[in-house]
Amino acid sequence: MCDYTQREYRCGHFRWVASKWCKEYILTHKRCQPNVTHFEYRGEEVCGECKPKTYPPWECMIKRSKKKNEGRASSS
Repeated sequence: MCDYTQREYRCGHFRWVASKWCKEYILTHKRCQPNVTHFEYRGEEVCGECKPKTYPPWECMIKRSKKKNEGRASSS
């Protein structure tokens, strides 16, 4: 079994981070039953999903399309 660290964040979400892969995973890359060996409480942090998005200062220079299908011709 692979060893994992369980992290709990201030927002209440949990994450499991691999701390050691077992031999079977190294050879096959198939996930096995996790074995939680450590627990971390990160009360000062929120998880990646709950963090407010921050953009780099040059974000306004990047041209992005407004719509997903803007470049495609309509079939009607």
